[in-house]
Amino acid sequence: MDPLTAIPLTESALTCVKRAVRQHYPNHKSSHLTEAIAVACGFATHAALRARMAGRAAQHPDFALLQELPFLSRLAAVTGDPMSDKDLRGFSFDRLVYEGTDVIRTASKGAAKVKYGGSNRRRAWRNAMVAGINAGIEQGLFTPRAGENSWSAPDPRCEGCTYRFTIEGIPAIASVHDAGWDELSIHVALWPTAEGERWVRTMYGGNFAGEVFASGWLERRDGAWLQVGDGPELSCRKRRLAQVAALNIRPKGYADRGSFRL
Repeated sequence: MDPLTAIPLTESALTCVKRAVRQHYPNHKSSHLTEAIAVACGFATHAALRARMAGRAAQHPDFALLQELPFLSRLAAVTGDPMSDKDLRGFSFDRLVYEGTDVIRTASKGAAKVKYGGSNRRRAWRNAMVAGINAGIEQGLFTPRAGENSWSAPDPRCEGCTYRFTIEGIPAIASVHDAGWDELSIHVALWPTAEGERWVRTMYGGNFAGEVFASGWLERRDGAWLQVGDGPELSCRKRRLAQVAALNIRPKGYADRGSFRL
């Protein structure tokens, strides 16, 4: 089951999800649902989720994809009821009925066609892009929701910015620009050069920007997903390819694959 629903990690969003889940599991204890939802968001416990929320400014919440299998596994563990085939086939966060506007849909028609498994280059591109997008969200520069740009500029809709981060010890730099229609143009350079901050802003920065350079677009109007075309926009030194392809990075509130928009 692919995750198709995302939320900001806020009180209102978690309440919204819990109410929707309760419609599917009306006889389960509130505390059990709370624990299972935390695991669905990628946390080991509800306490860990609360700690993460407490460490974020209210205006810049973290975001998470809701994953069904971790939710069902944790629910089975806390209730003592084994996970059934009915649960596996019948439960989906994407099919629940939510109240309010906290939920972010991440499904697109082209998502099922995107495969990363058979190509180191495609996985490396995906991992560099997800790392760069996650870092921008973590730093409060933008969110997966339409129009939510917060980087410092006279007009965040037009001017972009660069920002630095690390991923599993790898130094990195990224740039973001509003591409119009609520899309973001993202460029990412890993192991950046001395001139990386200058070149990462360009579409074809390549090895002038860093030993790995990737570019792409984040859709946010009709849902939130990384747009994937026929071939990845990737420049990568051969000696770095396997390392970047092997990274394990979970997107923060958007899908790592979806339709390419023109």
